[in-house]
Amino acid sequence: MKKRNGFTIIELVVVMAIFLFMVGAAVGMFVSIVKTQRRILSDEQLFNQMSYAQEYMSKALRMAATAQNNSCLINAGDIFVLTYSTGTPGQYNGIKFINQNDNNACQEFYLENGVLKEEKNGMPAVPLTSENLKIESIKFAINQPGPGLQANECSSTQNCAAAKDSDGIQPRITIVFNVRNYQGVLLPIQVTVSRRNLNVLQ
Repeated sequence: MKKRNGFTIIELVVVMAIFLFMVGAAVGMFVSIVKTQRRILSDEQLFNQMSYAQEYMSKALRMAATAQNNSCLINAGDIFVLTYSTGTPGQYNGIKFINQNDNNACQEFYLENGVLKEEKNGMPAVPLTSENLKIESIKFAINQPGPGLQANECSSTQNCAAAKDSDGIQPRITIVFNVRNYQGVLLPIQVTVSRRNLNVLQ
């Protein structure tokens, strides 16, 4: 009668250890891939939304018209008026203007509870970004505040908060977004927009 060969306890333990090690490595690799995928999708969503918001706002801001009266902006002759003061001199979370490409709509962009919003002609505000995308802050700045006034001369008065026609010098608006990505890293995103039509009274 032939003797049957089997596995010893030690051999079984070694095989089980190798098997568990391989399974653990595979699971770890899978978890790592899932985390990376989530980070990539989150960052892609962030950049897609911010790209859309920047393009949408830039297109509207380029078509700002000079105010003929104070029905929308503060004074006749204003092009842009900064709104929603942060309490810090010269820092604002919103901008208001007349969009000549949208039937001279009185349009405003501003940040509220981490969401970028748009308001037209006093109608209820519409969100431009989702609540999943938390914008930490947004700052609007006028690079050419008013007639004969340079940006470095701008004080905390109304001169800071309004851009006017200034001898053919095109007013520019700088927008700085601070957004946190999936990993909690604060990303500053900046864009500067110039008005397309110089000194065109609408």
